[in-house]
Amino acid sequence: MTIPPELSNSDSAAEPAAAGTARLTAVASADAVVGEPQERGDRTALPLAAVSCSYGFGYGSGTREGEEGGGGGGGGHARARPVAVLEISDAALRVHQVVDTTRITLASLALAAWCVFWVARTIRAFKRR
Repeated sequence: MTIPPELSNSDSAAEPAAAGTARLTAVASADAVVGEPQERGDRTALPLAAVSCSYGFGYGSGTREGEEGGGGGGGGHARARPVAVLEISDAALRVHQVVDTTRITLASLALAAWCVFWVARTIRAFKRR
């Protein structure tokens, strides 16, 4: 990451931004997707994860009534969630999917709320006729 000359002093926001970018990029590596193998007897379990990483930064400056000013900001987000476990043995290779019950429950509640909304709206429309 190249730091613009106007941001090169030690008080600038660019240095923490560059450090944050490096940390977020390190999260999205192959080591984060494939976990440490766990061996039990003749079987080996290998956890797999979905990793997502996003970030954004900005800087602006300007003048107003003879005064100059500027500022910058940024933020980022990294997430990893388990998606499957590979079970490796001499006889076979099996993939066991990890089911996220919280995600399923939240989606079900959202669908139920949507259905209630439209049923109530339809009933109200028929009553007005």
